[in-house]
Amino acid sequence: MPQFAATIKHLQEGVKGFTKAAAIKNIEGWEASLEKVEATGVKGIVRDLESLKKHLQAEDVKGDQIQKLVQKLAKETVAIAAKSDKDGEKIKQLGEALAHIADAKEEPKADDEAK
Repeated sequence: MPQFAATIKHLQEGVKGFTKAAAIKNIEGWEASLEKVEATGVKGIVRDLESLKKHLQAEDVKGDQIQKLVQKLAKETVAIAAKSDKDGEKIKQLGEALAHIADAKEEPKADDEAK
């Protein structure tokens, strides 16, 4: 899963630096990667990613709902890391970065229409 480094970097920089378009593209990359993984808990993460994507695409973005989803994804990701032989440490780092962002209570910035 090549997007570990990019996702963790974005999350560590803070969600305000992550446009909605970039967040959605990143989520879609994770969905595509995770659909190939056969492990307990992965399908729940994919469902939660889809839900997060829908919340981000909504006209009225609800930060509290996004925060709850990110907190849930953080817990699910750390739980999967404990079960993973391959990429376990990277998965754990990703879960911890998600938890940090959920605690920060930031929302992604609006896309720049001029781009």
